[in-house]
Amino acid sequence: MEGNPTLGQQFTGAPGTTPRTMSAHADAEFIAGLLQATLTARKVTSIVALAWAGPQINAYTVSLGLGEQPERVEALAGALALAAGAESCRVARAEGKLLLELPKPLAERRPLHAHRLEALAAPTPTAVPLGVTTGGKALWCDLADERFCHLVIGGTTGSGKSLLARWLLYRVLRQNGPAELRLLLVDPKRFEFAHFAHAPHLLHPVTSQPLEIARVLRWVGAELDRRAETGRKLPRIIVCVEEVADILSANHSVGGLLARIAQIGRALGIHAIVTTQQPGSRSLGDSLVNFPARLLGRVASATLTYGAAGREKTGAHALLGRGDFLLLAAGETTRFQAPLVDGRQYSQIPRGPMVASLDAELPHLVEFADLARDPRGGRGRRELSTDDYAAITAALRAGATADDLRGAFGIGWERARRLRASYEEEG
Repeated sequence: MEGNPTLGQQFTGAPGTTPRTMSAHADAEFIAGLLQATLTARKVTSIVALAWAGPQINAYTVSLGLGEQPERVEALAGALALAAGAESCRVARAEGKLLLELPKPLAERRPLHAHRLEALAAPTPTAVPLGVTTGGKALWCDLADERFCHLVIGGTTGSGKSLLARWLLYRVLRQNGPAELRLLLVDPKRFEFAHFAHAPHLLHPVTSQPLEIARVLRWVGAELDRRAETGRKLPRIIVCVEEVADILSANHSVGGLLARIAQIGRALGIHAIVTTQQPGSRSLGDSLVNFPARLLGRVASATLTYGAAGREKTGAHALLGRGDFLLLAAGETTRFQAPLVDGRQYSQIPRGPMVASLDAELPHLVEFADLARDPRGGRGRRELSTDDYAAITAALRAGATADDLRGAFGIGWERARRLRASYEEEG
C-alpha cells in the first residue's frame, strides 16, 4: 500500500476552497471541541483535532495522555456520536493513532469522482488505487502482491461493491494489453459487466448460465494444471465472479474450483476477484480462507459484522455505503472511499474482437452427466452409461418430457426432471 501525499489537499479546507467549504471546516473544528469536552467530562486526558474532511466523513485524531487506555475511548463511541450530533462514531486505530470517524450530515456527503485518481501513475501494471484512505492518501492494491492477489468484495445492496469491482477491472485493462492480461467474467445478473463485453482482453464472453459458469471455472482448473507443468505464468488471468454466494448455492462444485484458484493461482499468474453480499464462511465455504484480502462495504447489522470481517471491532455495520469501504489484509484494517466511475471512464475501455475464445474447449470440460447424476443409493438406482446419455440427449432434442425419459430409460421422475432442466439450461 502506498500513499499520495498531495491527494488529501483536494478534500480539506485548504486555500482556494469555497465559502461553503470554509463554513463546513469551521463546523468541523467546533465539533472537535465538543468531542474534546466529552472526553474531558469522562476524565480521559486527551487532545482532539480535525485530521481530515473527506467526501463522506470527518476524521479526528485523539492524542491520549500518558497512561490512558485506548479502550476507554472505544467504549465511549456512542457518547461521542451524540455529542457531535452524528448518527454513529467509529473509533479506529491507524499508524499509532486513535481516529474518531464521524459521518457528515447527509446533505454534505459527496462521491469521490474517479477522475481524482485517474492521474495517479501506477507503480506496477497490476497495481490499482482502490480509493482514498481516511487522511487523504491513495490506497494501492497490487494483484502481484501476495497480500492482495485474490479479493473478496462484500457488502449489502447500495454499498458499492459492484462499482468497486468494475473500477478494479477498468484500471487493470487500461494498464495492460491483451498480451499481458486476460479476463474471465462471471455475472449471473447479466448486466454488471456489460461495459467490458467488447474488451479484447476477454477469453470468453461474459458468462451467466450455471452450466457455462461451471465449464469456464473447470477450464481455469485445467489451465492451472498446464501452467504447473510448463512453468508458464503469462498472460495473467483475472477471474471475476459477481454474487459468488448465489452461484455456490446453485452448484456446490464451484466452491472447490474457486478454492483451488485461490490456493495456488498467485504463483501461476491467475487471480480471483469475487463479490457477495455477506462474505463469511457460511456463504463462501472453504474457499474463503485462501482469499488474503477482503474489501468490505456496509454490513446489514452489528451481529453480522464479525462473520463478514473475520475479526472483531471493525465497525463495518457503521459504514455509510456508496463506496465507504474497509480493506482487511495482512492483519490491518484500513478505511477508504472508493471512487464513483461514470460513463467517461467506461468509454475509455478498449474495444475490439476477442483475441481467443474458449468455446472450442468448454464442451469437453463438463459432462452432461455431472449435473444430472443421481446422488441416491439403494434399490432401483440405475447407473447411466455414455450411450444412455447420448440417447437421452437425442430424446430431449426431439422434445421428450421428464415423463417420457422416465418411461424410456427406467429412471426416477426427479432425476428425469433434472436431466430436462439441465438440457434447457445448456440450450
